[in-house]
Amino acid sequence: MRRLLLRWDRYGFLFAIACVAVATAICVPGRAYFAKGQWALLYLLIITLVAGVRGVRAAMLAAGLSFLAWNFFFLPPYHQFVIADRNDWIALIVFLLVGIAMGLQTGRMREREADALARERETALLNRISAGLVSVSSTRAMAELLMTEIRAATGAREAMLFLPDASGDLAAGHPEPETAARSQSPC
Repeated sequence: MRRLLLRWDRYGFLFAIACVAVATAICVPGRAYFAKGQWALLYLLIITLVAGVRGVRAAMLAAGLSFLAWNFFFLPPYHQFVIADRNDWIALIVFLLVGIAMGLQTGRMREREADALARERETALLNRISAGLVSVSSTRAMAELLMTEIRAATGAREAMLFLPDASGDLAAGHPEPETAARSQSPC
């Protein structure tokens, strides 16, 4: 699971870098046509986009990169990390704070949506299992229903259910006879 999260973060970070780089490359030729403060709005849109698509961590990277790109490419003197005008300091700091706040809010909203969808799927599964168990009369039919739902929910090809036998010991059960028949066939 940790590897999956690291890989997801890496692609999120690459997405953030690519979005800021593309926006900068497209807009640098037009920097003479707009006021220097207007470019911050473009970067705020990029931060929001990254947060909505890839989450909070990628949005924080996009906010930092946007801060640096706005300073380097759109505030005079160009192509230097020097700020000549004192008012630009205020604008940069406010931009960074607003970018971080927007990234956090949008990213958290995305995470809450994913959590809500997961809970909705879990609730639907529990409702389906409950409805099925109410209508089943035998233990074997219940086991078959549970195994079918577990396989469907987890994507597992095989599963095993342990049920207590008459003496109270746990015995492995294969509630789906076709699975047992397939595993014993010589083909």
